[in-house]
Amino acid sequence: MENISRKEREGHKYVPGTANEVEIQHVNEHETLQQLQRYALNREKEKFFDLLSNINGDDKRRDIIELCNMHEEMNANGTVQD
Repeated sequence: MENISRKEREGHKYVPGTANEVEIQHVNEHETLQQLQRYALNREKEKFFDLLSNINGDDKRRDIIELCNMHEEMNANGTVQD
């Protein structure tokens, strides 16, 4: 089977440590998601929703709420329950 990884594709050269804007954004979003998961696991809902507000895109925020099982923490108007 042909290896089509990024390192092997013709015309592409990847040098570790030379991240472009997309890679930087991906790493930032990945780290943010990890922190959101920690807050959700520890039921730190105020910290969770404060950090979540920094995520762009309503669909992305809804997906993260569902992924982290924090949907029961939301009121119908989208605010955090006490």
